[in-house]
Amino acid sequence: MPPAHSKNPRIDVVDIKQMVVAGEPGGPAVLTCRGVGGRLIDLHLSPEAMTKLEAFLARANLEQAKLHQMH
Repeated sequence: MPPAHSKNPRIDVVDIKQMVVAGEPGGPAVLTCRGVGGRLIDLHLSPEAMTKLEAFLARANLEQAKLHQMH
């Protein structure tokens, strides 16, 4: 998570409504989120960004699995 003093814009997401992925492998994707106050936000991910997101999520799942095995 970026530090509180980060200059990056902050968008608080409270729900993931849907994800639409291109039919071809490695294609683009659109992630529709609901922000605070109900505002819908569409994140358009290039194929490269989608690949990175998949890798980040896979690593996060692996770390979560390690934590659960410890308990």
